Amino acid sequence: MEEIILRNGVKLVVEDKTAVLTADLYMIHLTFTTIVELDDADAELKGFVGGNRATLTRELKRPAVHEREKDAVRDAMKESFLATNLPYMERPKFVGRFKAKLLKDFREEEEKKKRSHG
Repeated sequence: MEEIILRNGVKLVVEDKTAVLTADLYMIHLTFTTIVELDDADAELKGFVGGNRATLTRELKRPAVHEREKDAVRDAMKESFLATNLPYMERPKFVGRFKAKLLKDFREEEEKKKRSHG
């Protein structure tokens, strides 16, 4: 597990959950969890997440990677994700947008539940 703390307070946790499929084939499985601390202004979002942290996890998987390529493929997947996402995540407005997106998603999910239950 690796933790990356960005200048804006965002924490990114990278976990390698790679697993053996057969004797020499692997499922490369990486998770990237974005963690943002919530404050008093985030009362509604706190209610949805049930605490003081909002998280979002993304998974990257690649099946049937030969053992000799495992490390190179895993490292390339991780570096690609970080190169693509860290510049965006480090922007000053990221935290506000992240919170707003999660709150919007939670509200939409609540609406779906209400409609499906009558």
